[in-house]
Amino acid sequence: MANQEHVKLLKSGVENWNKWRAENPDITPDLGWASLNGLNLAGANLANANLKLAFCKETNLTDVNFSNATLYGTNLESAIVQNVNFENAVLEGAHMKNADLSGSNLSGANLKLANFYNATIENADLSGSTKLTKDQLSELKSLRGSKLGGNSADKIANDFPDLL
Repeated sequence: MANQEHVKLLKSGVENWNKWRAENPDITPDLGWASLNGLNLAGANLANANLKLAFCKETNLTDVNFSNATLYGTNLESAIVQNVNFENAVLEGAHMKNADLSGSNLSGANLKLANFYNATIENADLSGSTKLTKDQLSELKSLRGSKLGGNSADKIANDFPDLL
């Protein structure tokens, strides 16, 4: 369960939250199972935070820093996650149906079993991301302009030419 003080502080506004994070760099925010649906959290510093199984449906997460965060099973359905830093984040089992991840940094992210049904990931960085399968890719709406590591681009171009 989430630390209710952390949830209350985040809901009080991004400015207050980011100030608290700057003043308390050694505290790992615990927002696991928190209900954050529909909030405007644009620009929040959620690096290293625990958001395991959090509810962020239809939440504005533009420009949020989720680097090294745990978003295991987090519900990001229809969320706006543009220009988000997911570098080295755990997105295993995250639910991103209809989400817009355009411009986001997913480098080094664990994407095992993440649900990308009808999601848009354009002009994003997926280099070094792990555990992304053909089944997941087949559910994407678009992957245009995204940076893919290794042989991934060739494989996707052959199997899913409409995505690129």
